[in-house]
Amino acid sequence: MNKLVNVKCSFKIHVNSKEEAIISLVDVVSKEGYLIDKNQFLKDVLKREETLSTYIGHGIGLPHSQSVGVKNSCITIGKLDTPIEWTEEGEKVDLIFLISVTKDNENNLHLKILSKLARLLMHESFRNQIRCSDEQTVYNLIKEKIEEED
Repeated sequence: MNKLVNVKCSFKIHVNSKEEAIISLVDVVSKEGYLIDKNQFLKDVLKREETLSTYIGHGIGLPHSQSVGVKNSCITIGKLDTPIEWTEEGEKVDLIFLISVTKDNENNLHLKILSKLARLLMHESFRNQIRCSDEQTVYNLIKEKIEEED
């Protein structure tokens, strides 16, 4: 797909809410230098989440935003210590993929990433591999899968 997509992992996150989880992952993206404006990106992600939940089933949240606050596109994977409520219906999440994409991304990069991740996460074996592996293994796996041509 795109060798320019960065991947970051943050495991053993202890939070009590969806907003805390998103803030925690936005902090990771910010500390890595992928954001121009952390507050703008956070605002954009939370606004997108308000519009329609990014819960995709199987305990997975996929918050994302195209934002002027993003300097370099990035996928940040967060594994939570304890599942948190993600939807108004009470669906819980323990695995989060935060997708940060520049506002002027070329070739609909955000849609390609969302599509690729959704296809991968449909497979129970892939989800289990993510949940049971350490950060370096997950980093390598996601990087390899995202960069594969369709």
